[in-house]
Amino acid sequence: MLSPTRRWFLGTGGALLCAGLVGCGSGAPSPGTRTLTALVPDDGATTVLEAAAGRFNGSDEATSSGASVEVRPVPADAYETELSAALGGGDDGPDLVFHWGSGSIRTAAEEHRLTDLHDIMLDRPRLGRGFLPSALTGSYVNERPFGVPVRGTRPVLLFYDKALLAGLGLRPPSDWSALRRTATRLAKAGITPFALGGSDAMTELMWLAYLVDRVGGAGVFGRIQAGDHDHWDHPAVLRAAREVRSLADAGAFGDDFADVSYADGSATARFARGRAAMHLMDAREHAALVERFPGFAARKLGWLPFPAVEDGKGDPGNLVGTPAGYLSAGDLVGGRGGVLDFLEEFSTPDHTDALLAAGEVPVTAGAARRLDASPHPEFTRFQYELVRDAPAFTLNWEQAVHPAWRPALRSEAADLFSGRSTPETFARNLREHRVGAVRPG
Repeated sequence: MLSPTRRWFLGTGGALLCAGLVGCGSGAPSPGTRTLTALVPDDGATTVLEAAAGRFNGSDEATSSGASVEVRPVPADAYETELSAALGGGDDGPDLVFHWGSGSIRTAAEEHRLTDLHDIMLDRPRLGRGFLPSALTGSYVNERPFGVPVRGTRPVLLFYDKALLAGLGLRPPSDWSALRRTATRLAKAGITPFALGGSDAMTELMWLAYLVDRVGGAGVFGRIQAGDHDHWDHPAVLRAAREVRSLADAGAFGDDFADVSYADGSATARFARGRAAMHLMDAREHAALVERFPGFAARKLGWLPFPAVEDGKGDPGNLVGTPAGYLSAGDLVGGRGGVLDFLEEFSTPDHTDALLAAGEVPVTAGAARRLDASPHPEFTRFQYELVRDAPAFTLNWEQAVHPAWRPALRSEAADLFSGRSTPETFARNLREHRVGAVRPG
């Protein structure tokens, strides 16, 4: 059982690990304090969370609660395994765990091993009103919040090459019909309309998630996420699957997209080098382009929300992606004040500024007036305003389902895009496998 009164990592070899963390920016605990531990991935932004722990450890709140926080980074490629173990029960779990969305934590939340923050957020305005409402939804389990946003938002956007489209007399597509027409024109000109890293199925799932939302509304996948597996047969899912098959058959992703990877940078390179005109990807694409292709990013890069589907029921302001990265708390018996005081640190201007300096887009309610401090204020403000105004923000399907179902979801998407499966088979298999956020059992 997750508990703030136990330091699970101080077992064999753990004392050395803990000792190393004190000098990592977390702030040394004062004598006589109770040490809370936070499990996080070491993915390049760990210092932002360590700085928050350091600020808390030096605060009056830490002194009055008798608590301090130590951040335990885990190599990013091993984090899902560590997270699963930490959430798996027992008496020696960490106090706080980081995750990118509710799929990873749903079982622990439903088994009451994580803290439901709904009433706490009502009692503590800095938690309840300190963040953009749509950004909180990524931590929801059964419509209840189980996490506090601590990392930046990553909505999925349609990036495009301004110079390439303008050279062909084309405009960025504003709706689905325009997107299809633009793709046809580009293909006739010998240019791949959309870069797609098809060897990483998450890229294909982004297309499906947005189309399901635009056609049927956010509630369609919401029902699946809540356990209604029959909704895989919903007309919006079938139409979305047919649309992506039609695009693939028309060459919209090129002939070799199944061999192209996003993870190794080849999809991004294909886009930046003019071999593809557009790229549907989350906001990390901007950072990748700025780092690897700064000239392209500065002069040619454009971005827009996913286009509306004209006869669809979904609000065109809805988003798909990663609303934020979250910390969820274990059993707060005996440690409520210290944990909640620490979580409030993530709604402060200091943390907002730290995220901006790290190139992330904060989701704190008061961030708007601070966005000009971002290294890329135009893009940062565009994202922030989208998230602020979004009627709904659907978590990426991969992050929304239980980890045990992710291989099946990836496999079915890959088969659909490659033509090894039909839209009907895609929907039927996911329904019959009961793919969703609930743990297989």
